[in-house]
Amino acid sequence: MKNSPTSLLTLAGAAAWLVLALPACAADDTEEPESPRTGSTSSSLSLYGRMDLSVETVHAGAKSNVGYGTAGASRTQMADNTSRLGFRGVEDLGAGQQAVFGIEFGINAPNGSLVSPPMRNAYVGLRGSWGTLNMGRLDSDTPTGSPLYSQAARNLRWIVHDAGVVAIGTRVLNGNNRVSNAISYKTPDLSGFNAVARVNLAGPDATNPTTNPALKSPDDFKQYQVALNYRNGPWGLGTGYGWDEKKGGFLANDFKNKTQAVASYEATGFKTYALLSQERFNAAAGARSAVKVWLIGATVPWGMHRVTANLMQRDVQTDPAGKLKKFQADYSHSLSARSTLYVFVDRDVSNSHLPNSQATGVGVGMLHRF
Repeated sequence: MKNSPTSLLTLAGAAAWLVLALPACAADDTEEPESPRTGSTSSSLSLYGRMDLSVETVHAGAKSNVGYGTAGASRTQMADNTSRLGFRGVEDLGAGQQAVFGIEFGINAPNGSLVSPPMRNAYVGLRGSWGTLNMGRLDSDTPTGSPLYSQAARNLRWIVHDAGVVAIGTRVLNGNNRVSNAISYKTPDLSGFNAVARVNLAGPDATNPTTNPALKSPDDFKQYQVALNYRNGPWGLGTGYGWDEKKGGFLANDFKNKTQAVASYEATGFKTYALLSQERFNAAAGARSAVKVWLIGATVPWGMHRVTANLMQRDVQTDPAGKLKKFQADYSHSLSARSTLYVFVDRDVSNSHLPNSQATGVGVGMLHRF
C-alpha cells in the first residue's frame, strides 16, 4: 500500500507536535490530572532513528526463491535496510517503578514512503525491581526484546543489521521477531541469568490475514516463546523454545514448535559464535517433519574497522533432499560513533537439490544513527 504525500506530511507534523508539546503537556497534567497522584513524578521522551541505504546488485538463478531479486535475471537497485523513526520514553512512578512507552515507524528511505504496516512497534508497559512487562506490537527494540530473535542478536553479529539482501532472521532462523497483539515479560538479571517470555494472539487481523477457515479471531491462533540467557565475562549462552497453538489443529506443513541454542565467546580482538535449532512441522507427504538449522560465524574489529563472516544451513521443509545454504560477509568502517560505511557480499542457495537456485548479491551502503 502506497502512502500519499498528505499522509507523510501528517506523520511529520504529528512528530513535530509531539516533541514541541511535551513540556506543555507535562505542565497541563499538574493542573488537571486525569487521576489522583501521590508524590512527584518525572518523565522523559526521546526521539531516535536511523537512515540506512545501500546500492546493490543481485543476480538470482532461474530456480532461486529469494525475495530480493528477479529469478534468472540481474538487478541493480537502491535498497533500504530498516530505516526508522521512533519515540520512546519513561515516567518515574516512584518506589522504583517506571512506566515505559514507545512507538517506532518503518521508513522506505529510497522513495520516502512508510512500510506497511507503518509501525514497527507500539507498546506500553511497566518496569521495576521485579522485571519488565510490556504489551502491544512488540519486537527486539522494545524493553523486553523478542525472546528468540533477541537471543540470537545478543550472541551473533548481523551482516548489515539483518536487513535487505543479507537478512537471515526470517529466511534462515525463523526468529518470529515482530508480532502484534502481544504481551511479554523479562526478568531482572540474576548472577548473569535472565529469562524472557512472550505470547501473542496471531489470528486474523489487519497485519496478519489468513485463509484458514478455523481462524476467525486473534485468539484462535496463539504463538508462545520462552528464552533463558546467560552472560559471564567473554561467554554468552542461551536456549529457547517456541510453539504455536491453532484452533482446529494444524494444516499441512504448518509450523508447530522449535528449540534453539546459541553460544558466543568474545575476546579483545575477535568474537566467534554458533547457533543450532530444530523446528517441527505438521508435515505433508514427502515433506520434512523436522527442520535443522545451524550457523557459525566470527567478527574481528580493529580500530574503526570490522570484518564479519557468517556461514549457515537450513533444511528445506518441503524437499527432504534439499538444503538452503548461505554465506555472507561484510566490511564496515566507522566514520564516527553514529556514521558507518560498509560493503557486503551474500551468496544464497535456495535449494541444493535444484540446479540454478543460487543468488548472489553485492553492495555498498551507509548507516547514520540519530
